[in-house]
Amino acid sequence: MRIADIIRTSPEIPVAFLEHTDTVLAVVTDDNQRIIDCNGNLTRSLYTNQKPVGRPLSQILCPVDDSEKLSLTPSRIPNFLFPVILKICYTEAAYRCYAFEIAGGGMILIGDQQGKTDNDILHSMSMLNNEMTSLSRELSKKNRELEAANRKITELMRTDPLTGLANRRYFQERYEEAFSLARRNDFPLSLILLDLDHFKQVNDTYGHDAGDRVLKTMGSILCELGRLEDLPARFGGEEFIVFLSHTDADGAMAFADRVRNTISHMDILENGYTVTASAGVARLETGDSKEGLIKRTDDALYRAKNLGRNRTEFLPKDNETDGNNGKAKA
Repeated sequence: MRIADIIRTSPEIPVAFLEHTDTVLAVVTDDNQRIIDCNGNLTRSLYTNQKPVGRPLSQILCPVDDSEKLSLTPSRIPNFLFPVILKICYTEAAYRCYAFEIAGGGMILIGDQQGKTDNDILHSMSMLNNEMTSLSRELSKKNRELEAANRKITELMRTDPLTGLANRRYFQERYEEAFSLARRNDFPLSLILLDLDHFKQVNDTYGHDAGDRVLKTMGSILCELGRLEDLPARFGGEEFIVFLSHTDADGAMAFADRVRNTISHMDILENGYTVTASAGVARLETGDSKEGLIKRTDDALYRAKNLGRNRTEFLPKDNETDGNNGKAKA
């Protein structure tokens, strides 16, 4: 008996044989084109555990071109295999189907899943590559924007908004690193504290806008005269602090004097008013703590204030004092 005869007389044989395949479709219909049976591949493709028994074939299989209607009537089915491309409705799963008439006027449809041609594959790969390139470009752009935003946020967290110098918190972080490094490697480290003389008088006489201009100018001077490895910061109010790595007391004194001389020779308010500053200097010495070195630099600044202002004073460790003798900075 020929295979075609077996299919016509015993359709359950190929259906059973094809029950577990994932690439071949097998459907049996009655003479009204309603499904009698199918293999598991169809039910799995429909995302159901129940066979679509009793449903019209046209609700399950459609022409690849959705504008056409499925019309497979017994009068169109010859007594031999013929190919027709169908797809499972609402999917892109296409099959090359072959139809056989069976006893009782129904038919069996057997289809093998259609793969893509080389041109289709190359086109899909090209489209995918273009999409991936576009997504990669967009992701890179977003990453750059995120990095820029993070840098801006970090900068704002570290910066005094008025002067553009480091703020006190960031200075403390960097100072602790520099202090530990200098201590571990035994190289010099010096601190400078500068305070604008009679700054309250500037605010009271000329207004806070004038005071802000003076503070911004001091920030600019510290940046212009300092080295990249040094860190100037606004320590609070009209007080500024600088740590100078690999710098001894003489170098720190010279830098403080350059800052003082520069600001005292500027007509910042453009009205002839002279702005001056006092400075205290201390260097890292044996037995110093981070807090102790700052305290000694502050004491040196008080000495400069008490000795007449607009001057720089250095305070070695063996001359540490206990406070400012009741005199306030001004």
